[in-house]
Amino acid sequence: MRGFNCEYLGTYAQTELGHGTNLRELQTTAEYDPETQEFVFNTPKLESMKWWPGGMGKTVNYVILGAHLITKGQNHGLHTFIVQIRSEEDHTPSPGVTVGEIGRKYGMNSNDNGFLMLKNVRMPRSHMLMRHAQVLPDGTYVKPKSDKLSYGSMVFLRVVIAKEIGKWLRKAATIAIRYSAVRRQSEIEAGKGEVQVIDFLTQQY
Repeated sequence: MRGFNCEYLGTYAQTELGHGTNLRELQTTAEYDPETQEFVFNTPKLESMKWWPGGMGKTVNYVILGAHLITKGQNHGLHTFIVQIRSEEDHTPSPGVTVGEIGRKYGMNSNDNGFLMLKNVRMPRSHMLMRHAQVLPDGTYVKPKSDKLSYGSMVFLRVVIAKEIGKWLRKAATIAIRYSAVRRQSEIEAGKGEVQVIDFLTQQY
């Protein structure tokens, strides 16, 4: 119920320093240990550190982590897991977790984009998101009905982003055009008075 009550601070951690949308080349691993019924998470190389998730630098306690699932010695590709990266009591990093802010950027410096490295971080089997694919207690992997199901949420999110960008772009363009039509600034031809900003070729193109 805590999740439904928005009591968790979290973000989505897929992109790595070395790779982003090329999911096959992501290097973060989640290896299942049937003896303890836990997943063991590792970012084995420098380029495999999670890089850029918003809010991860200073704010969140949990991440939805994209990692390659390994069970019974077989890699089943990218799956998602809930991983606690900071204590809810004092906000210190969890054991095996190195996390921080990536520093200043060209834009949106108010957003604490972060980096994340994991070394033998353990989470219970129940922390795997198993709506489509599953790992049974003995480590048996149960495939989803379709391999494309796991990408549905990613595609949906990108559609929403494009839709929202279009909405705000329409508003911005309307404001800019109206202002350019009423604002007068400088002369194009000497002695003929100031012209509307929209009359300047650089404003039109």
